[in-house]
Amino acid sequence: MLAGSLELGSLRLVAAKARAAADLATIVAIGDQDDAAFAATGAYRPSPDAEAVARVYFARNLDAIAGSLDRSPDEIAAAADVAVFREAGALDQRSGRRYDRPAVRVAAVVPVRTPAFAAFLLPRVTSVEVLAASVAR
Repeated sequence: MLAGSLELGSLRLVAAKARAAADLATIVAIGDQDDAAFAATGAYRPSPDAEAVARVYFARNLDAIAGSLDRSPDEIAAAADVAVFREAGALDQRSGRRYDRPAVRVAAVVPVRTPAFAAFLLPRVTSVEVLAASVAR
């Protein structure tokens, strides 16, 4: 029973760190401004490579918990659903949220190793779903 409790606590910690990794990735990606568009129009727009920036930073941020993951951070980031909403009023089909400013969203499934759960006939890998979005201010 103690092993299960410890595993559950560890899973909650890893899940919180995975959510933080996605949050930080969206913050960096939305902060990466398209300088040419800003110079031409004075309006903020995410950079053309905002999706790639979000994936790179998501993987980098997952590195801190890589030992607990069942796949590499690069694989998880590559499989993530990353969306860049360049215009105000865009509707995110995945979350149903309407963004009143440009935004970047990351949705991912993070597979976490939970070997102690096997003693209770539970899966050895638990999927943690994360969803994060950052809006330009």
